[in-house]
Amino acid sequence: MKLVKSSIEKGKVALDRPGLKGRIIYDRENAQAVVIDIAEGMELAEHKTPVDVFILVLAGRGIITIGGDKHEVMEDDIIDSPKMIPHGIVNTGEETLRVLVVKAPHP
Repeated sequence: MKLVKSSIEKGKVALDRPGLKGRIIYDRENAQAVVIDIAEGMELAEHKTPVDVFILVLAGRGIITIGGDKHEVMEDDIIDSPKMIPHGIVNTGEETLRVLVVKAPHP
């Protein structure tokens, strides 16, 4: 099997708004992974996904809201968000909040 090597910067742009940048870094039949950068003071608004999601905080600090409950998060935290439950993220730190969002199965 051939090794497939890439980088976050080479991922397909999935989100590009002021203060919010998202790139798809993995996109297969059974799962999708997106890295999202949220600038200081910015927010990824609450939304629902039709599949289960887990979020890994790669850098920074913030507050994740899932189903109305707020959770402070920081680097290395992993958060589970079941399908069709509203979730959103706000950057409360002084640096970019970078998260890895994995959706399974692929939406």
